Amino acid sequence: MSCDTPQARTDDRWGRPSEGLLYALGYPSVWLVFLIFPIAGTFASDAPLGWRILSLIALGVFAVAYAASWWFTRPFRSLGPTGNTFAWTLVLAALSAATYPAIGLSAMGTGPFLIASLAFKLRPRIFIPSVLVLVLVYVGLAVWAGPPLSYWVPPMMLGSTFLMAGISLMIDREDRSRQLTHELDLARQRESIGRDVHDLLGHSLTVITLKTELARKLVDRDPGKAAAELDEVLELSRQALGEVRATVGQLRTPAWSSQVAATRTALRAARIEAKLPPAVVEIPEEQKPLLAWCLREAVTNVIRHSRASTCVVEAGPGRLTVTDDGDGGPAQFRHGNGLTGMRERVEAAGGSLTVTPNPDSSDSTGTRLEITLP
Repeated sequence: MSCDTPQARTDDRWGRPSEGLLYALGYPSVWLVFLIFPIAGTFASDAPLGWRILSLIALGVFAVAYAASWWFTRPFRSLGPTGNTFAWTLVLAALSAATYPAIGLSAMGTGPFLIASLAFKLRPRIFIPSVLVLVLVYVGLAVWAGPPLSYWVPPMMLGSTFLMAGISLMIDREDRSRQLTHELDLARQRESIGRDVHDLLGHSLTVITLKTELARKLVDRDPGKAAAELDEVLELSRQALGEVRATVGQLRTPAWSSQVAATRTALRAARIEAKLPPAVVEIPEEQKPLLAWCLREAVTNVIRHSRASTCVVEAGPGRLTVTDDGDGGPAQFRHGNGLTGMRERVEAAGGSLTVTPNPDSSDSTGTRLEITLP
């Protein structure tokens, strides 16, 4: 059972999630411990030995198939994500049914795994009716069979449904909230830059227009004064161009919170485990644009050149470190694109940038980039 919805990579044949194997299987595999109940029921069964062996084999394959369903999320490309989810659920249901000759309707003890397979992989508008149908079938069979199944199957299925549906909906809401926050940050940045450009150009172009009209009137009567006015127009235009370039340059410098989110997405796409600081860090506002830009450049180098499996980012007032466990050293990192510009920007702000081997690596592989600002 997973706490997140796996997103299949469009460039992966099997739809493996970009977060990596440990992330995709770690949490779901923990819940397989609850298979101990049908396994114990199989050993305690009075059914013939052949049926009990078949039940144990089916439960073993069930465990493997359940784990595989979180890693190979799209084995049948023609079915799409939703079709593959239902296909995996049917496979798990068939394996559960294979235990029926040995343990009877106690095979319904695997029901919560089927609920999880639907709840955490489908959108709410699809998984809610699907899970309701599954619950109705299980509860109906339990009521038909009578005690003791009618005592424990309905609470198990209803409790699992409410628990997993609640977690799934909260995760979906959190993802939407994070996306909305990111979009609002971008909108505020665009509005701020739009106002700056409007104010700069509005003032500068008005003055340039007036002085150009004045120079035109003076060009015949007083060429010297007209030339002086045109010199002022030229100076004003240069100033305006510099101000516009400085303002537009802010578009290339991401906000800190947005860059942290973008870094997480980029590292996951590259299948690099990301250990990042929270988006809200006590960093002086005047340092955030530079550190955000440096974070983007440093992580880009890690993705392109390091072949790392883990990237650790630490940040605080006047400090940023990016450490990877790749197979490249500082000498290779110095040749990465963007490092020269990063160093120039940091030094222009009165800070320093150092690139050293990863101090946490026993075999001196990996790189640590550290930036300090006054």
